[in-house]
Amino acid sequence: MEMYQILLWIVFPYTVVAIVGMGLIWQLDIPSGVSASSVSERFLTGSLKWLLILCTVTGLVIIHIYKEFSQVALWFLSLIQLQPDMGLIKNISILSQIHLVIVFLFLLALAFSNKINYVLKPHLYIRNLYTKLPLVKRHL
Repeated sequence: MEMYQILLWIVFPYTVVAIVGMGLIWQLDIPSGVSASSVSERFLTGSLKWLLILCTVTGLVIIHIYKEFSQVALWFLSLIQLQPDMGLIKNISILSQIHLVIVFLFLLALAFSNKINYVLKPHLYIRNLYTKLPLVKRHL
């Protein structure tokens, strides 16, 4: 087992989970009036959008072409049980490996944004999208 694989498939996921957890705790601690500078906030929001698009596209390709969901699910289960199985992750396609790295990068970027609360309360995100949609007036 090579060192970069240990760092990428064992250390990186656990680090991302720890950072996301701390992001959730710190987000609850920050007063509502405090925000980052507009340039860094726009950059982070743009990065989140692109990472989400990449996650979606690679995920759809994996579902329709490779059908490796069971191996990835077993690897996640081994991570949750704190006994990561490197054999499972080595046997999946390179696109699936790239998808997992993109998902972890998305979660990592999400932890540093003000949108981390959407992880705990996804209905708030849907409500915010619904309130931003223009209302269509119907004439009878």
